[in-house]
Amino acid sequence: MQTHFEKTLYKAHTSGAVGSWSVSVTGTSDFAKMVVASKKKLDGKAVETPTEYTEGKNAGRANETTPLEQAILEAKSKVKLKLDKGYVEEIPKAGSVATNTLGFIQPMTAHPAEKVKAVMFPLGVQPKLDGHRCLAGVKDGIVILYSRQGKAINLPHIQKELQALYNKGQWSGRVIDGELYLHGEVLQSISSLIKKLKPESEQLHYHVYDMDMDKCYRDRYQALKALETVAENCDIKSHWSILRTTVADTQEQVDALHAKHLSEGYEGSMLRQFDMPYESGKRSKSLLKKKDFKDDEFTIIGVSKGKPNIRLGLEVGIYECQTKDGKTFTVTAPGNAQERHEHAQYGHENIGRSLTVKYFNYTPDGVPYLPVALRIREDI
Repeated sequence: MQTHFEKTLYKAHTSGAVGSWSVSVTGTSDFAKMVVASKKKLDGKAVETPTEYTEGKNAGRANETTPLEQAILEAKSKVKLKLDKGYVEEIPKAGSVATNTLGFIQPMTAHPAEKVKAVMFPLGVQPKLDGHRCLAGVKDGIVILYSRQGKAINLPHIQKELQALYNKGQWSGRVIDGELYLHGEVLQSISSLIKKLKPESEQLHYHVYDMDMDKCYRDRYQALKALETVAENCDIKSHWSILRTTVADTQEQVDALHAKHLSEGYEGSMLRQFDMPYESGKRSKSLLKKKDFKDDEFTIIGVSKGKPNIRLGLEVGIYECQTKDGKTFTVTAPGNAQERHEHAQYGHENIGRSLTVKYFNYTPDGVPYLPVALRIREDI
């Protein structure tokens, strides 16, 4: 069959190896096949995932697609997602630091605390915020805020203050890591204030919790304290601050701080191991998340309609998700009745995206037990 679209991307993994990812679409207007292939090493064996298309989407609408057109659209979407995650079009040098499309480093993500058998005290303990990850760096003298996936964020009230800090030489411009947050507001509300600027957007606060990523956390913690001291002595810190960090020397102290965070309305605690590095672009044991329930992100691979809400006359979207081990499970779409109805109608547009699911544990079959969908990750 004729090839209508193909793309190969590369990434330097935290292990030091360079891997590849590719996608191709073949077929005709009536039948198409998309094949995704990935290699952990360039000279390794490719793992292929084929998807066949016998029907298009949106029949009878202005945006109706044939099977071939739909396959190409979804392939291009996958390419964009990979580029946002730091994949590049040219083979990088082995061992190079993972960067995003803006050229900045990618954030380190947290490892579940319950999966780590032993930690080294002391630990830096912080309240866990349910906000939007936001990093800040300087490019060509201009402060840029960016998301976990490397998309630029426009929040002038925060950028203005960080720019002043940089212009006065009180911040080197090296990347700082934090979160956009408004205590007491749900993530969806915070997202809406970031996506589209409105007067209420100035309520958003930038909580900085890491910096100087080439050092261990012991030194990064001291750098944060120094930056906080500098900022407190100048009139350029009303919409950003250093997130409260408490040093814990024992598990009992960690448990007490965690209980305090929960009582204050936070969703848990973050634990930072003092003598471990910042591992850019990696889920690291340097950073641990402690909650009273588990949650994780799973890739959406399908959507169907569940039993409708007859009283309201609304359908219910059901997402099929895949674990990292390739196991599949279903979960009701997140949101209220109207939002679940919209997921039933347009959920196919979310295939390939990440769904955050809360659950109590894994079943013997390797899938989440009593899963509850919280949100589809929307990068800003």
